[in-house]
Order: sequence, then C-alpha cells, then structure tokens
Amino acid sequence: MSLGGVAAAIAALAPACSQGEGDGRIVGTLDAPDCWTGAFELEPDFLAAVPYRDALTLRIQSGSDFQNFSDGLTILINDRTKIRPDPSRGFAGRYREPLPVDLPPAVTPPGMPVRGDASPALVNMTLYLQRSCRTQTVTLQAVDEVTIPADGTCTAQALLGADPTQGCAPDKELPAGVGSGKSVIAFTSISNGKLDEETAAERLNAGCFDVYLADPREATPDGPPPPCRGHIRGSFSFFFERGRPSQPFP
Repeated sequence: MSLGGVAAAIAALAPACSQGEGDGRIVGTLDAPDCWTGAFELEPDFLAAVPYRDALTLRIQSGSDFQNFSDGLTILINDRTKIRPDPSRGFAGRYREPLPVDLPPAVTPPGMPVRGDASPALVNMTLYLQRSCRTQTVTLQAVDEVTIPADGTCTAQALLGADPTQGCAPDKELPAGVGSGKSVIAFTSISNGKLDEETAAERLNAGCFDVYLADPREATPDGPPPPCRGHIRGSFSFFFERGRPSQPFP
C-alpha cells in the first residue's frame, strides 16, 4: 500500500466521526520544507474516535473541518484487543506500557522493498498540516527510527506534554533535547467503541506520546533512516461518543 493510500483511507473515515468531550495538546518542533520550520503547538478542539472491528482511529484536530483542510493528528490503533484489558480472557492489558509507533509493514515508499515484520507496531500515527501548508499536501509519519541532523532542526524545545515512560503525566515539563530517537505511545484508557458500557470511564480514550516524524519518501534502499522532520510530544483524554457525523452539509 502506498503512503497516499493510507492517508486517503484515514481521510475517508474522518467525516464519519463525532466529536468527543475532552482535551489534548501537542507540542514540539517541525522541519517541513516550504511549510513549517521551528516550534510547533497544536491545541486541538476536535477530538473523535472511529471504531472499525478491532481497530480504532483517534482524530485529534484543530477545528472540525474535513482533514483535507485542517491541522491535526491521527492515531491508528490496529488492534485494541491487544492493549485494552479483558478480564473475560484473563488479559491484564498493556496500559501505561510504552508501545512502539511506526509505519505499517506494507506501507513503503516507491522503490523500497516490502520487508516482513514478525512484530509490527500496534500503533501508527500521522501529523497533517493541510491548513497551515495550503500550497501543498503535507503529512508527516511517525516512524520507529530517524536520522537526526547535526544542525539542531530536530532538537525539541522545552516541551510541555507527557512522558510515556513515566506513565502519562500530562502537565510534566520535559527538558529540551533530541530524546531517545524512538517513537513511543502509552495509553491509560481505550474505549471499545460501544455506548452500552457500565461506566463512562469505559468510553474514555486517554494516553500520551513522544514521537519522531519523517517523510518516508526520503528514505533510500539499504540507506540510513529518513531524516527527522519533527519531534513532538502530547497527551489526550476524551470520551467516545456516537452521534450525528461531523460534516459541512445538512
């Protein structure tokens, strides 16, 4: 599957979601050529979840317009049953555990071979800047590994966000620096896409992340990882709600 195909698939889901009650914040630094270079902050006011079978797509966005005209972040949980606790099958869950974030194994840039992965990442993440970068389509993908340039363009500022390795502390001030170079996310709650839960807490989606962004098209076969195009940290907490789809027409 191409990178454009993944973005299109997520965009197709986006208009069918309904806004949930909650909040979030994303901060860091970006290096998107001809669009955005320097400190970045997204204060989302649209948070939504789209369940599909065992998958769950979280959309954290500024404004409720279509993704094609907005700035925001999508988090795709490929199989929430491998993260969410399930007492019926004796599964304790993986809450507060730092989970790797990477591209799906089948998503490769042109000219790059598809490589097998015995343990693919459960979570994929995309930052889109369609409102800020109106002259071009800009999406950056969270990847497992990047090449960090020596000029400091991927060095994070003093980031206010959450540290997944410390169990999601949303108001913790983190030091500046390049960090670990590894993209991770930790959840403290994941909804199962149902409204008939016994408590509202079972409909909560909450977590935090520390990820490195890249344009995978800049990778080369058998070469180094793609150059770092961003380092962001953030947290989110909102309830899954089902209602009228968010769309710009009656």
